[in-house]
Amino acid sequence: MSRFRGCSLVLVVFLIPAALTAQEPTQPLLRVTGAELSIGGRVQTQFNTTSVDGQAPSQLFLRRARIEVGVKVNDLVSGVLQPDFGNDNVELKDAYLKLDLSPAVQLLAGKAYRPFGLLEQTSSKRMLPIERGLRIRGVGAVDEYAVTSGPGYSNRDIGFQLLGSPEGAPLGLAYAAGVFRGPLHGVVGAQDSYQFAARVTGRPVDGIRVGAGWSSRDFIVEPGETPGLERGHAFEIDVEYGAFAPGFHLMAELSRGDIDPLTDATFQGAHAWLAYRTEALSTAVSAVEPVFRASYAGTDAMDGAGVVAGGTLLTPGINIYFGALNRIMLNYDIWQGGDGSQDARSLKAMFQLGF
Repeated sequence: MSRFRGCSLVLVVFLIPAALTAQEPTQPLLRVTGAELSIGGRVQTQFNTTSVDGQAPSQLFLRRARIEVGVKVNDLVSGVLQPDFGNDNVELKDAYLKLDLSPAVQLLAGKAYRPFGLLEQTSSKRMLPIERGLRIRGVGAVDEYAVTSGPGYSNRDIGFQLLGSPEGAPLGLAYAAGVFRGPLHGVVGAQDSYQFAARVTGRPVDGIRVGAGWSSRDFIVEPGETPGLERGHAFEIDVEYGAFAPGFHLMAELSRGDIDPLTDATFQGAHAWLAYRTEALSTAVSAVEPVFRASYAGTDAMDGAGVVAGGTLLTPGINIYFGALNRIMLNYDIWQGGDGSQDARSLKAMFQLGF
């Protein structure tokens, strides 16, 4: 109870200045000794259904409730702190220091996204569908998002990253590379199990950005007090056309990698979001955005390897905007399990306050 009261107090303290703005801040909102603070965040309330037997037919919960605190000490030193109070839990999402040595060389230390994948690193305040991938209660399967995030190739981790976008670089090239503690941190006895990830992006023509990423982590292949390890790898390529603005917007990626090096189990996946955002329809409705998502994952494994089945996820939907980040979102997820496995359906609605 004391932990809950403490978290509640922190939330109230943060929400007071955050309520002063309805958009992402472009100027510091607060000044403290030796630093400038920028406050942002999101509150997302979700309703969903599931067709899976044995599950509650519907659910209403707080999907995310986050406060984003940006700290700028000077032109060299900055950082981010982002706790999440959603879904009746408290979790620290981002917590890192950033040193801007130059546009070409920046150092990031702490908890942040691994540099792998386009869709994973898209902020939940701006995602085109409600969920990044397959999330239907009672379904034990994977789409492309789940098969890269679940094994820890993507998503957040604690580590060091070197990143930058050199001025005058051909094709607008940018890079990020890092070493992370890895998914097996703390469970492999008296040995290290670090993870490595890297990504490069470029803009071959106006309006189009392409990228490619690599992620490498250890898997346990021989259980024991000091387990045997073998390294697995994943690769992805991605493309983005358009932006979070009126007009067409496409975000897509292809991925392939190892699920279990011991059994030579691998995965391959494809995932795309497509949307068209209108101009403002009235003073209240700033845009309407039809959305479609398609995600596929296939797995190759030896018989009896116990690899989770893949399949295809299709999601038509629509977003109605009341400002840049405030919206109502409606999705209908259609899951078709691969190799005759489980099928499912889910209607989702989410109400988002973004600032």
